[in-house]
This record gives sequence, structure tokens and C-alpha cells, in this order.
Amino acid sequence: MTTSPPLLAPTTPTTATAATTPAAAAATPVPDPRFAHILRALAARRPDRADIEAPFAPLERTAHRLHPGLAALRPAVGSTPLVPVPSRGGRGTVWLKAEAANLTGTVKARTAYALLCGAVARAGSGRVRLAEYSGGSLAVALAHMCGLLGLDLHLAVPHGAPERLVAALRRDGARVTRAPEGTGFLGAMDEAARIAEDEGRRLLLQHSAPEAVAVHRERTGAEIVARLTGEGVRPHALAASVGSAGTLVGTAQALRLRRPDIAAHAVFPAEAPYGDPHAPTAAPRMNGTGGLGHGLRQPLLAPYEDEFAFAEVGHREALDGMRLLHRTQRIAVSASAAGAWLTASRALDEGPRGRHAVAVAASRGTVEEWTDAADH
Repeated sequence: MTTSPPLLAPTTPTTATAATTPAAAAATPVPDPRFAHILRALAARRPDRADIEAPFAPLERTAHRLHPGLAALRPAVGSTPLVPVPSRGGRGTVWLKAEAANLTGTVKARTAYALLCGAVARAGSGRVRLAEYSGGSLAVALAHMCGLLGLDLHLAVPHGAPERLVAALRRDGARVTRAPEGTGFLGAMDEAARIAEDEGRRLLLQHSAPEAVAVHRERTGAEIVARLTGEGVRPHALAASVGSAGTLVGTAQALRLRRPDIAAHAVFPAEAPYGDPHAPTAAPRMNGTGGLGHGLRQPLLAPYEDEFAFAEVGHREALDGMRLLHRTQRIAVSASAAGAWLTASRALDEGPRGRHAVAVAASRGTVEEWTDAADH
């Protein structure tokens, strides 16, 4: 494999709600026969830094030529607001990248668009049959976009996915299969890989897709840089909750091109930390985030893990953050967005007054999250 010059400068890990480091997550993954399909797929498509740092624009141009419908979708993705709010302790300002303004209401609209561009461009055809896994937001975005584009999509979701979600995906024309009970999110990943093998579909494999980083480097991060530059703001820190890690890594790469010393924080749920050596569980946590279990690490983050601070936020604390932002700022965000805001706040509140940070607010939160927030 080739190695390209790093786009991320090393940073010193900082304390967050609870901190973990790659050294603490160094368990060797133990193969589990229940997950053989996804383990094969991850091994076959593991990206290196050169893959991850490849540009998105040429891939996008090819995809637009092969399927003009993707070009028609492009204006509905991105150019989201950057909203300044006080840090939790009031010593600084956290700029929330409000991704609810995207098509389908989440940051995953960007990821879905990039994955579809990548699939079409690499297939050399606008007629592709696709498979993918998701616990919610990405599934909604993919089903909606594939419905508009006339693409055949089969989604795998965790066994406990809400029936409301499954019904919505099917209304958009997607086939939906639940993973076996007790297998968690990794079970949905494995089910999607099995479906792709059995049905001859292209597995999008968000966790190994370089375009999932590139689109955030060239769009999300670039949007943040442009706005903050116009405001005369030099951010001290960036925080983003991690699912596949595309948002975090891509946005950090863009910001560090202008501010090499920015501290970038990878936010994980305390219930499922990075490189978690244990089997996945159904314990409540921030939606759309978390370690994969069995010692597996996010392939898009692994090449850069020494260059991030790792923070953990518990489910209850994230729900508290949701309520606090809504009560004090009249802003509705998801639990993962609240976790990012709390982590960015800590980076500011432990230092001098008047500093700035950026937190990616993935969405406004689901019905289920707000029900949980009301109950705690």
C-alpha cells in the first residue's frame, strides 16, 4: 500500500467526559463466525491514507455524467448553517454545524450522496443494484435518494430498529431486512455484506468508503472554513461524534489545512468506545455512533488515530445536553450532536475565556431520542 503525506498534524489527547486512547483500544479483533461476511468485506476494502485523501470532485463529475439525477440532487446537500452558541460553562463559543438543513434532515445526506456517486462512478453505469447497512439516518437518506434516482436498494438494519423507520424505508421503495437478534449494529453490517454476496449487489460499505471522508473535506469542512474566515474566527477545537468517522476525519482535514494546530476530538459513546473489545450490546447510547465491538476499529479513522483526542459521552449525559441546548438556546439537536457540543465545550471551558470551537450537529434528533430525553 502507498502512504501519502499526512493531512492531519498530531495532537495531544485531551480529557473529555471520559477519555480513551488508541492504546486502550489495542485489543486484537477476534473473528466471530457470525460476522464472517462483514469481516471479509472490511479486510478486502480497507483503505490507506492515499485512498482516503483522494479528491471527491473527479468521482462526482463521472457520477453526474453517468446518472444526471445525482447532479439534480446536489443542490439539496450541503451549505448548512454554522450557528454560534455559548459553551456549557460560558467561557467560549461553540459553532454548531447545523446539518439538519440537509435533504432528509441529517449529515448522512452528505454521506449517502457521496456513496452513491462512488458506486455509480466505479460501476461505470447509472444502473446499479446496491446493499448497505444503517441504524437510521443513513438508511433514510439512501432510501430517499435511491427512490428519486430509480436505484434498486436493499438495506439491513439492526434487529431492534423501530418499526416506524422500517416502514418509512419501505415507503421509499427500499427492501429492508432485520439483522438476527442479539447481534447489534455489527449484525446489520454482516447482514448487508451477506445480501450483497447472495444477491450480486454492490455493498456501499460506508465504514471503508474514502468518498465518505472526501465529501466532508471538500464540502462540510470547506464551508466551515469559509464562514469562520469571514467572521475572523480562529477555532481552537473541533468535535464530532463518530459513526463511520467520515465526517470527523474529512472536516478535520479541511480545518487543519488552515489551522494546523486545531485540536480534533473523536466523540464516542461511553457504552461503546473506540475499538471496544467486547461484543456489541443493545445498551442505549447516542444514535449513529460507537465502536463496532470485538476490537474492530473504524477503517477511516484507524490510519489517523494518533492525531485525535478521544472522548466518551454517556447516553444520559448526552440527553441532558439535548435538553440544555433546547431550553437555553431554543435549538433542537440529536444526542450525538449534544455529545459533540459537550466535548467542544469542555475543550473551551478548561482554558482561557473567549476561545472558539466547532461541533458537528448531525441532526435535530429522532422521535425516540426526544422521548428518551423527556423521560430522563
